[in-house]
Amino acid sequence: MTTTTTTSTSATGPTAAPTAAPTAGPTTAVPGTARQDLTPVRRPRRGRVEPASLSLRCILVASVAGLPLLVPTGPGNTSPADLPILLAIGGVVLWLSRNRVRLHVPYALGVWLLLLAGAVAAFTHQDVGSTAVLAQDLFLLVWGGAVASAVRADRSLLRLVCASWSWTAAVCAGLLVVGRLAGIAWLAGQTLRDGSRSALTFGDPNLAGNYFVVSLFLVLASRYPRRRLPRAGVVALLLLAILFTGSNGAMVSTLVGLGVAAVVGAWRSRGALAALGVACVLALGASLLVTSVDWASLQARAAAGPPVLHDSVGRGDSSSQDRQVLFHEGVKLFWNGNLVGIGAGRTKEALAAQPAPYIKEAHNDYVATLVELGLVGGVGLVVLLATVATRLARVAGRRGRRDSRTRDLLPSPHFLVAAAAAFLVSGMFYEVLHFRHLWAFLGLVAGLDLLGGDPSEPAPLTTGRR
Repeated sequence: MTTTTTTSTSATGPTAAPTAAPTAGPTTAVPGTARQDLTPVRRPRRGRVEPASLSLRCILVASVAGLPLLVPTGPGNTSPADLPILLAIGGVVLWLSRNRVRLHVPYALGVWLLLLAGAVAAFTHQDVGSTAVLAQDLFLLVWGGAVASAVRADRSLLRLVCASWSWTAAVCAGLLVVGRLAGIAWLAGQTLRDGSRSALTFGDPNLAGNYFVVSLFLVLASRYPRRRLPRAGVVALLLLAILFTGSNGAMVSTLVGLGVAAVVGAWRSRGALAALGVACVLALGASLLVTSVDWASLQARAAAGPPVLHDSVGRGDSSSQDRQVLFHEGVKLFWNGNLVGIGAGRTKEALAAQPAPYIKEAHNDYVATLVELGLVGGVGLVVLLATVATRLARVAGRRGRRDSRTRDLLPSPHFLVAAAAAFLVSGMFYEVLHFRHLWAFLGLVAGLDLLGGDPSEPAPLTTGRR
């Protein structure tokens, strides 16, 4: 047995031994040496940034809480909600640049194609005014990128955004319900044009209904509030608010979203066969409901009933006829036009020039994109939808190693797929691509997808301490 002897020399003596510099690499313990004497240098983790400051958190909360504040409207379709959004974009960009982290701009390819198509159409028709719509689209793209980048850099911001959105939606739904039940028209956002339909501060009952539908699925996905009883109360408030908006599109998208959530949830927990079984049961039940119910008499009774039914189910027949007329007029505009499109936001103007029997905006994202932005715009929309679907598939995929990193942040991600399905359905009734809360939602989805990236990469910073 060989023994290693270490001789100490006074540092003050003439033969003091030089001190060895510490190495950054891993150290190997020497037999007979105390473990506490070895102090390896810690390497900084790649991708770590400083936690979001209190001011940035407050700005993000304000931007999410301000999403319903869409009246009064200003020039260029601006609203009070845009100021906190602009501040949030600036705050996130400054925070990321200080930490030398790049700003992620998800969905850029699809939106750039849409913007290119709009610019070409504006140049072709020499209509500079239509470029204002393109500026709005660019603003919304950057807003979604700011939300995604903030969540990617500090995952605690995901909880902050989800909690802020859930509680804001609960408060807004409560105010709308109280205003409606108490007969306070200004609080419920009722106007003579919309009758008993309530819009709160959204300016449009359909827009309000879509916001509450998406908020409903976000509450279910994030499980905020955390306790079941308060969360059940929030869900009930949101459902009642959707009913009071009188938006048939919001009601249909809610039912479709719930069905999609059931199928995707079954796939995540039980596999493809269970999901197929749930889908078949839902399809059979829907077909029986459609064929066995006399919808004409049901709408007639609703039209003669109380205002909550008269202005929702009771007007379903006339509303669907109006949508059909707008659809056929839009298709006619597309076939009579050219491949370039007539220019962003010019559908109503083009219908008035014909003149058409029903002059209004397209109220359909798919028709409006083809008519106003042409074939290139249609390709851009397909690319955008495919990108969203790809990110959702990764976020809400089967439970496994990949989703373990984000499961604690969003316990039920299959409800995000339900919200996306609600947006797809709503796009057939009104133009949702310009909704601010759509891009906040898409930013959350992209941020979650970026968080669940390559497992070999170090996770982003969660909080200041573990």
